[in-house]
Amino acid sequence: MKAVSINISLNPELAEFARADSQAHAFDSMSEYMRDLIRKRRQEEIAADMAYLEQSIVGAPLGDPSDAEMTKIIKAQRRIRARKPHASRS
Repeated sequence: MKAVSINISLNPELAEFARADSQAHAFDSMSEYMRDLIRKRRQEEIAADMAYLEQSIVGAPLGDPSDAEMTKIIKAQRRIRARKPHASRS
């Protein structure tokens, strides 16, 4: 898979933190550091989704949901994600 470049701008304080943290954790490059942060964030999202699903099935009826129920479930999940606060969006 071909890599895609994404440029980011950081204020001096965040840039220095990123440099120091990447060096402290022995990353070969800032790109490796950023990829690691993104992978961890993606895993957090997966874990949150799994926890939500596990909580949602407690007491749920057995069997597969109907197409109409599945549509409602998907719409609810999209609404929940749209309302979920995102950290550090400045």
